[in-house]
Amino acid sequence: MILSRDLYDSDITFHCPECGTAVVRKGSWFKSSKVFICDTCNAQTRLTYGLKLAIFDAYLHPPAAPNLPAYVRRKEQ
Repeated sequence: MILSRDLYDSDITFHCPECGTAVVRKGSWFKSSKVFICDTCNAQTRLTYGLKLAIFDAYLHPPAAPNLPAYVRRKEQ
């Protein structure tokens, strides 16, 4: 499975796994970043390829998201 290029310009919401702070980044940011550092609590989350796939999948298929980590969310329109 590959990261969908269709989402590179999409706003995707990600919640810090430590404190729950929501941040919105473009899909292209998730594709190229290796680590997420929370501005609120300074927690570092490694953005593995598997996690990136889960983030993109949760955005594309929100009903399938219950099996994914709680910090992966689709931005409400």
